[in-house]
Amino acid sequence: MNRGVLPAALAAGIVINTARLRRRLAALPVIEPSDDRVHHKHVFLAADGVRLDDAQQRAASAYALRHGLDVLDLVPDELSPDRLLDLARLVGPAHYRTDRLAAGRGAYQALLIDRDVLARAGLRPKEVTEVGLVAVTATLKRYAPTTTGLAVLPGLRAAPRTGQQRLAVRQATSRWDPARPLGPMLRDLALLRSVAPAPRWTLAAAAASWLQPVAAAAGGPVRLRPADALTAPLLRRRAAAEFVADVSALGAAAARSARVRTPAELAQDDPGPLARWGFSRPHAFPADDAEHAAELRALYQAELAGGVERFLAQPRPTCPWCGGARLSKVTDAFDATLAKPGRFRYDRCADCRHVFQNPSPTDEGLDFYYRDFYDGLGAPIMEVIGDAGRAGYLARARSVPPTPRNWLDVGTGMGHFCLMARDVWPTTVFDGLDQGEALAEGARRGWIDRAYAGQLPELAPTLAGRYDVVSMFHYLEHTRDPRADLDAAITALRPGGHLLVEVPNPESLSARAYGPLWSGWLAPQHLHLVPADNLVDVLTSRGLRVEHVEFGRAHLDGDGMYAWWALCQRLAPSLDLPWRTQSGSPGGQARRMATLAALGPLFPALVLADAAARPYLTGGRRSNAYRVLARLP
Repeated sequence: MNRGVLPAALAAGIVINTARLRRRLAALPVIEPSDDRVHHKHVFLAADGVRLDDAQQRAASAYALRHGLDVLDLVPDELSPDRLLDLARLVGPAHYRTDRLAAGRGAYQALLIDRDVLARAGLRPKEVTEVGLVAVTATLKRYAPTTTGLAVLPGLRAAPRTGQQRLAVRQATSRWDPARPLGPMLRDLALLRSVAPAPRWTLAAAAASWLQPVAAAAGGPVRLRPADALTAPLLRRRAAAEFVADVSALGAAAARSARVRTPAELAQDDPGPLARWGFSRPHAFPADDAEHAAELRALYQAELAGGVERFLAQPRPTCPWCGGARLSKVTDAFDATLAKPGRFRYDRCADCRHVFQNPSPTDEGLDFYYRDFYDGLGAPIMEVIGDAGRAGYLARARSVPPTPRNWLDVGTGMGHFCLMARDVWPTTVFDGLDQGEALAEGARRGWIDRAYAGQLPELAPTLAGRYDVVSMFHYLEHTRDPRADLDAAITALRPGGHLLVEVPNPESLSARAYGPLWSGWLAPQHLHLVPADNLVDVLTSRGLRVEHVEFGRAHLDGDGMYAWWALCQRLAPSLDLPWRTQSGSPGGQARRMATLAALGPLFPALVLADAAARPYLTGGRRSNAYRVLARLP
């Protein structure tokens, strides 16, 4: 391989990326002065050290009213090189407002907020730091998904910050993408490696990196401080050096005063991230502070003292779908997501091919295994997973004939589908049905027009004949009696309405290839996996006309990634989970780290295998999910 290929590629990449960042910064609008009074519904929240004068507040308020914004991130017109590049990397202004699931991001210096949005979000702002504004901005974008924007406010000055503070902000914005901040460091290491073999190309790449902030800001509404223009790389490296020095000092202080602390003492020192960041949120999901963690661990350990066998009913000798007695084991699955204890057998009926969990969990068992999955501890990661399904939500919305007036999404969770489907059907009323805190949160955010809490069969009489569309996206497999829920959904339909069902495909290639590591089991939550022919037959027998059965486009990516995580959880589960018998023991942590290191190379291999196999997996009936559209005459 030619010695200059790597630094040449780096130089080209830096130039291309600089052009991208420059376009983003150039797209930022600028707030014009205004003599109008600040609107009574607008409040301002600024990071420590940032000041907004009356003229700036008037200008921001007038701009927000003129553009229909409920949340406005106020960007200083002069930024340090690191802040300027971070802003350009985080936000694409051209699509930020219209992307309903875009992460709430900005310059993190000052915000204009509509009082109603603030109240619905349950935030009670106090004095906040720049890191605190990361959390506030992310939350507010959820409550104002299409009325949140950014604009440059002339004269606004950013607060000074240390290297540690800069790294803390970057860490907060990369909570679910921890590899992103490593990019610049890996680039610099690659350049150092290339100095001797290809000095000219390395110098060119280093020069492109050095001048990146200057080039990105050139001609745009945000400028660099003149003194920083040529010293930008030194300032960026100094921030990292300051961070290392700060952390070292903190580590030395901690070592001098090291002793075992009680959860209550830790909670007093650190009341949790919400309070740390300078605001309270009364109806937020449980905070991950030490006191709450101790209480949760005590609760789970008390439940587990009686063993997990009591969470399962007696095995049944016949198929719940057709009554056949010829059953055979498909797999022994486990809780691959949360690593809660237990083993869960799935049987297949030789007569009708129906797959079901046997024995099934009791009501107490379902409560134990569902808890802290969608709500509580699991809420943040479930929201990240929900955010990743943009294309799938739109495809589901487009699969029904136009134009539905009222749509009920059963098993809606927080309402990600309802939110995104408005891009396809902007005049449709989207209601959601589910259980748990996520449903209430979706209603508070306005993602769901009306929320129904409870079981569909119980609520169906009050919903009779209301809906043009009833959808069940990966819901039916969670029910104890799928046919009862289908009957309830049909009850809720208007004559001529459509029922849209999407479920895992138990006869998929992925189910066979990954075995108990397949995401479609989601044990022990998935109780029934219905083959497509069985679902078509049961809908037809109830008088519906099946209009479409779709396999390929219903396929869900990520089986390889899930299988990798499931294998890690099987071999060395996370020890900091409250249902684990030990918490953070050195031996357990060492085993966990060794397992992750050993299986690390398998992760990209599985991701590549998934991508390479996708054309084959989405052909025929091989996809890991399928979708059925049926119409009530």
